[in-house]
Amino acid sequence: MKRILIVAIVTCITLVLTACNSPAPTPTEPPPPPPTDTPVPPLPTATLEPTATPDPLLFRDDFDGKLAEGWSWTNEDDRYYSFTNNPGWLEMSAQPGYIGGTVKNLLLRPAPEGNYELETKVNFTPEGNFQIAALVIYESGPNFVQFGRAFCGPCPAKDGFYFDLFVDGKFGGENFATPITGTDTVSLRLRREGSSYTGYTSLDGTNWQVIGTHQSPMTAGFVGLTAAQATDTEPGPAQFDYFTITALP
Repeated sequence: MKRILIVAIVTCITLVLTACNSPAPTPTEPPPPPPTDTPVPPLPTATLEPTATPDPLLFRDDFDGKLAEGWSWTNEDDRYYSFTNNPGWLEMSAQPGYIGGTVKNLLLRPAPEGNYELETKVNFTPEGNFQIAALVIYESGPNFVQFGRAFCGPCPAKDGFYFDLFVDGKFGGENFATPITGTDTVSLRLRREGSSYTGYTSLDGTNWQVIGTHQSPMTAGFVGLTAAQATDTEPGPAQFDYFTITALP
C-alpha cells in the first residue's frame, strides 16, 4: 500500500514538471477585415486653364442717346448734331469748313497703338460740291486721311466714295472716286497698317470692296468722324449708326 502511494506521488510530480516545461500556446491573430467597396481616391492632378483669346474689338459706340467716354468735339456747335432726331444714330449736319480749318463738330478720340480698322454705317445724300460724311484718321490740321461718301460736280463719279489724303495741307494723291447708285446707306472701313491706309466700302455690310490705298508717314494720334465741306448748299444730315475700332495683327 505504501509502495502504491509513492508511485502515485512520483507520477503526479512528473506530470506537473512536464506541464511546466511545455511551451506556451501561440496566440491566434485576428482575421483580416473583409474588403470594402469604398474606391481609393485618385491622386491630385493639375488643371490647366485655357489661354484667353484676345478680343480684337477695342472700342464700340452705338450712339444710344449720348457719346461713349473718350470722345471730344473740335469746334463744337450743338445746333448741328443730335442723338434724338433718329434715336440710335448720331446725326450731324454738314456745315462749311474743312478739317484743319473752320470745320464744325469734328468728332475725335485717341487712336490706339499698332494696326487697326475703323468702321461705321452712314445714311447720307450729298447734294452739293465737296459735301462729305467720313471716317477720319488725324495727325494734325495739315495731315490726315478722310474716307467717306461725298459729292464732286467736276468729278466723273459725282455722288460716290472719296478717299482723300492731306499732307502739309495739300492733296497727297488721287481721291479714288467711285460712284454710288441706288442707296443712301453705306458701310465704310478705314484700315491703318503701318504707313498704309486703305478704304473699304459695302452696300450690304457683308460684301466689301477695296476703294484705294494711300501711303503716309504721319503719326496718327486721333480717329473719328466728320460731316463737312458744305460750300454751296446744306445737305440732308449725315446719320451714323455706330463706330468701331478693331485691332489688326
